[in-house]
Amino acid sequence: MVKGRMLTVIKYLEKHRETEYRQIAEGINETTRAIRYDIDKINDELSLQKLPLIEKLSKGKIKVPEDLDLSIFLEDNEFVFLPQERINILRLIILFDMENLNIRKLCEILQVSRRSIQNDIEEIQKKLEKDDIYLEYNKHFFLREESEEKSYEVRSQEIRKHIKILYKTRLTTTYEAYIKNRIYKIFLPVDLNELFLWIDGLLKKTGWIFSDQSFKWYVANICTFTWYMIKEKSLPEKEWGKTGEIGESLKDYEKCIGKILDYRQSEILAGFEKYTNKYVHLEVTDNLMNIEDMAEMLISKMQGSLKIDFDQDGILLKGLLNHLGPMTDRIKGNVQLHDDVSQFIPEKYQYVYIALKEILKTDLLLMHLTENEEIYLAIYFIGSLRRMQKNSYMNVLLICGYGYGTTSVVKDALLNSYQVFVKKSISAYQVKHFKEWADVDVVISTVDVELPVDKPFAKVNVIFNNDDYIKLDFLGLQKKNVLTNYFAIERRLDFLNDEDKHKVMAVIKEELGYKEVRIPAKLQTLSDLLGIADIQCVKRIDDWRDAVKKSTEVLKYHGNDAEKYCKNVIEGMEVRGFYSVTDEVFALLHGSENAGISVSCMSLLISEEPVRFGEKKVNLIFCLASRDKKEHIPVVTRLMRMISMTDFIERLKKCKTPDEAMSVIYECEKEIEEYAANH
Repeated sequence: MVKGRMLTVIKYLEKHRETEYRQIAEGINETTRAIRYDIDKINDELSLQKLPLIEKLSKGKIKVPEDLDLSIFLEDNEFVFLPQERINILRLIILFDMENLNIRKLCEILQVSRRSIQNDIEEIQKKLEKDDIYLEYNKHFFLREESEEKSYEVRSQEIRKHIKILYKTRLTTTYEAYIKNRIYKIFLPVDLNELFLWIDGLLKKTGWIFSDQSFKWYVANICTFTWYMIKEKSLPEKEWGKTGEIGESLKDYEKCIGKILDYRQSEILAGFEKYTNKYVHLEVTDNLMNIEDMAEMLISKMQGSLKIDFDQDGILLKGLLNHLGPMTDRIKGNVQLHDDVSQFIPEKYQYVYIALKEILKTDLLLMHLTENEEIYLAIYFIGSLRRMQKNSYMNVLLICGYGYGTTSVVKDALLNSYQVFVKKSISAYQVKHFKEWADVDVVISTVDVELPVDKPFAKVNVIFNNDDYIKLDFLGLQKKNVLTNYFAIERRLDFLNDEDKHKVMAVIKEELGYKEVRIPAKLQTLSDLLGIADIQCVKRIDDWRDAVKKSTEVLKYHGNDAEKYCKNVIEGMEVRGFYSVTDEVFALLHGSENAGISVSCMSLLISEEPVRFGEKKVNLIFCLASRDKKEHIPVVTRLMRMISMTDFIERLKKCKTPDEAMSVIYECEKEIEEYAANH
């Protein structure tokens, strides 16, 4: 009979049919001696059933014959689940399906003794009590929850652990199949497939793009919220902090769950996305200025601490600006990241993390960061250290589910070491929606993922080790001959005048074989994106859609697809409402960066009579077109400073010509620069 550890070995062999004793031992945290014993016992069982044996090869290698189906040991076996798997199942039942916590029935289902079930429950009890959740018995089991807020968070974390299984199309183990089936039953009468389709549809309509971690957090909260609704269980009386708008999608959700939400419930549902690391959705608030100040403070202090010119890296600033907004919301809303990301920082980069920790201690808000939040911030600076210029040969699809910081680290490592072009960086949950497979030569991922097409594939760590480099070599990636940092050389030539330096760098560029060496332009001010030709002054516009059309028309003169972008902006407003319009101040129209935008630019429409957007009205309509998710953030931040610190809006409203408007923009930009210089 196969039981205990032997079952773990079999599950490992199901996925790795040709391996070594040593690799199995490392994979399941056992000794090679124990693995050899288990393989012998498994072969004894195979021999009794007259089945092919696991082959023992030289140098500690073993091979599972092609005609041997190891799943026979997972069917009708007395020991169906591993101890930890059994505990996971019981914990799920205790938190979500208490009415079915019947020890006798569970003994039959899990095929273990009553004592084993009782021991597992006692272990779960001890952990739940740390979160003020008490499992008690009086004729039947029930939960006593002393903190509604903690209980909600524990349930959300529990669902979050299983999101990957819920989204898998091919389940590889009995445990995965049981967990997925159990969760689907827990949510009846709601069909989880319908709920997931609603989530996918909402993300598509709104244009939100999450990191994989944020996606799991978001889906887990939607699921937990839904469970509270169908069980008619009161939501915690806490300060949820963030609210949002999802437009007509709210009615679709209510139809999906068969319940009508009250105003508070609908705001909580819509507000979940505000805590996540998501891109595309631009929020124009005064908070942007605080975030910019925070990002520049971190860069300045890290530069002073490590003597590294972080302020020369525009990508670092944009990355931090994108990350810090959701991060500060998580701090204020007491939302915590629970993924273990400590492995992302190898020993050689610990000094970066240590320096950052010391800096964070000096800030009243950032001193409250959890270790995971600290590590994510450190990754941005590590990515900056490793950043070099791109040199393209093979097209790579990069799948990285931990957020922009880790994506930058992996991307930069590839670009530093190999002759590749990273065609696109996406999260794992977006793979099923990816269409540009014809343009991809190889796929590199930091997470397990199922590909819908046959492409060369390698799973690597965020920080490459020797095994990762071997995998990439097998993919056929060609290493660069020279790994010298172009900009480091340029900085060391400061003793030359500009003309001589340019000549020397041109020779170096040619000799090192750089296809291109390009310093990303730093777009900092409104006038960096907006010129006189981009400004229009009109008497009146009756319909907001016509205002959008007129605002986007001028974008075509920069080489953009104005018609496509116009359609994208209008669709966004129809779905999300007029959140980008500040009543009687200004509107900042924007769409997705993949909606026909190849060159970042901006337009300004000044109307003598106000243009109505629903209940709101404005005379000034800015239209922003950005070719990536972060390039525009410094410009928008500067715009907010101009609005809050000068009479920019009132002066702009009085302008009758583009020349007058451009003069006002220059004057207000100068006022902001002078203020910054004096403070």
